[in-house]
Amino acid sequence: MLMRNRFKWLAGPGAVLALALAVPAQQPGQVGDETLKNAEKNGADWIEYNGGWMEQRYSPLNQINDSNVKSLGLAWYYDIPSAPAGTSGNRQEATPLVYNGMLYSITPWSIVYAVDLHTGKEVWRSDPEVNQQIYAGRICCGVVNRGIAMYDGKIIAPVVDGRLRALDMATGRIVWETRVTPNNMPYSITMAPRVIKGGKVIVGASGGEFGVRGFFDAYDAETGKQAWRFYTVPGDPAKPFEQPWLADWAKTWDAKSQWWKIGGGGPVWGGVAYDPDDDIVYVGTGQPGPWTEQYRGKGDDLCTDCIIAVRGATGKLVWYYQTTPGDDWDFDSIADIMLADITFNGKLRHVLMHAPKNGFFYVLDRGTGELLAADPWVPVSWASGINLKTGRPTVNPEARYGFDAVSVMPGPGGGHVWPPWSFNPNTGLVYVPSTAGSGYTFQANPDYTPISTDIGETGTGRGVMGNMATGRGNGGGAGRGAAGGGAGGARGGAAAPGIDPGQAGRGGARGGVAAAAAPPARLQVYVLDGNGTLPEPPPALEAGAAPAGGGRGGRGGAGGRGGAGGGRGGAARAPVPTLPVIGPALRGTPLVAWDPIAQKERWHADDGAAGFNQGGTLSTAGNLVFAGVHSNLRVYRADTGEKLLDIDTHLNQVGPPMTFMLDGKQYIAIAGGPQGTGAGGFGGGAGRGR
Repeated sequence: MLMRNRFKWLAGPGAVLALALAVPAQQPGQVGDETLKNAEKNGADWIEYNGGWMEQRYSPLNQINDSNVKSLGLAWYYDIPSAPAGTSGNRQEATPLVYNGMLYSITPWSIVYAVDLHTGKEVWRSDPEVNQQIYAGRICCGVVNRGIAMYDGKIIAPVVDGRLRALDMATGRIVWETRVTPNNMPYSITMAPRVIKGGKVIVGASGGEFGVRGFFDAYDAETGKQAWRFYTVPGDPAKPFEQPWLADWAKTWDAKSQWWKIGGGGPVWGGVAYDPDDDIVYVGTGQPGPWTEQYRGKGDDLCTDCIIAVRGATGKLVWYYQTTPGDDWDFDSIADIMLADITFNGKLRHVLMHAPKNGFFYVLDRGTGELLAADPWVPVSWASGINLKTGRPTVNPEARYGFDAVSVMPGPGGGHVWPPWSFNPNTGLVYVPSTAGSGYTFQANPDYTPISTDIGETGTGRGVMGNMATGRGNGGGAGRGAAGGGAGGARGGAAAPGIDPGQAGRGGARGGVAAAAAPPARLQVYVLDGNGTLPEPPPALEAGAAPAGGGRGGRGGAGGRGGAGGGRGGAARAPVPTLPVIGPALRGTPLVAWDPIAQKERWHADDGAAGFNQGGTLSTAGNLVFAGVHSNLRVYRADTGEKLLDIDTHLNQVGPPMTFMLDGKQYIAIAGGPQGTGAGGFGGGAGRGR
């Protein structure tokens, strides 16, 4: 390739824009306990999914700041490798990691790649060769991987089919591989693993909409051997419990439902944090199954919708806190868990913060689990508040539903799900990508039949949530653009989580024809342009480009969350009146700057600045908040919320932004899929990875 002028294009396939001179890649160094412990103080590299064990997603870098960010421009880009054949996903939810001049990341079908940051060239890639024909039907809801981990010269990579691999950082060679989930059940792995002190890899498994039994594990980073397993819900009470506390948890389930035959739920597919001083791992768990107590029976259903604290060395329970006892509304507590040291009520407290799907912002003492604060940051109607003495919500009785429909806020998309939030210690604010003000109509399905989670080695996952077609249907999955067109639409509401077999709508009859092969996704890296002008946009992604087409989604009857092909279909039934609402009068997909001490909003951006399945946020010492939204990278002042920059990346559904320093310059990196594919969000088709 020949270098052209600054910010001009390089010729050739997989073209890359480079600002710095090309130099040989450095050999990977060693990331160990001390490196990880100090990761959040070291702005040069980004070596953990949310920046460090505290999970604050804050960078101390300030070269790019509120006075010069308007000069941010594209430095170079790299076309991300796609999995071969049929159902390649392009929703890039992963956060790249950077260490020692190299960038590492993962694609939806779990292909790991390494890029030399000095040249923008690929150094290696490793494809685990997932059987797409089998696992495309086992992943609810969406073929995604959110990230990788690194430790002691190895990249620790999840595989969406339930494996965990360690790859040599220098070569991509497989060091070890282990199976985390049984291959006869509809489990998948969509979360980013974390490595804690002593080289233990923490990872959980998705599959809650298919009723699987939740758990999370610790594996030895050197050998891949399992160190311990923690089940989040009890198993068959006729058999010895694997953990002593499960006997007490079983008492909170209705035995008549025989929950253990369909798993029970409580999957771990998102938030994890770690306190090395006390050696405590914190994880969030998903909803129980079925969704509705109509079939699950009454009870708290421990330990679903919980924050669970365990000892890292042993996996022994330290404490737990349940955010939504007896959840009927799919209010997973898998959103990011963040640790911070703040002055609360005049006293320095070591706290844990969590803003899950149920709409309340929680602050707890991370050593004891004591609840310090819980207030709604988005509109909430399922409860009228949280009792700080007992920690329990005051549930609106009318929010409990049977065969009569009821509209509840938030809906199962939640106030906040997986998109990363961030904290800025200078402003004291947490930046929450939120979804607000949309009720969701819940109704038990009178034809519900429990389904076993044992589907054999080639079976397809089936929703067993006992919930009928819902008012916010948005069923048809036909994409608005080319590649997502007909394929998403054909599936319609069938893949919608929480919808039982036979309850699906018609799908997107108006969708276009899907492309035979999806275009590649793309990683883009930005830097300050010394000329103070933005460069021309990157050229269109050409490889495998789809024909024009793909109309609006059809009028699916079942509707459900997220579709990889997903245009919005019409409502499935007449709206049902909502319940009394507490919390701020927000609507849409705002980015909310929340004060965790005062428990109030300081500002919000309501220009579609966040929301369901968008890229989340990054906060920096430059008084900036970066947000990945649809096809844009947006930048706000961290203290006031003033929008400073809005860059059209010419990508679709960009992933989480991150930042690093290379050769004295600060860069911002963000990835996304090709434009022209369906917008996802609410609709039929593949939806959110769980």
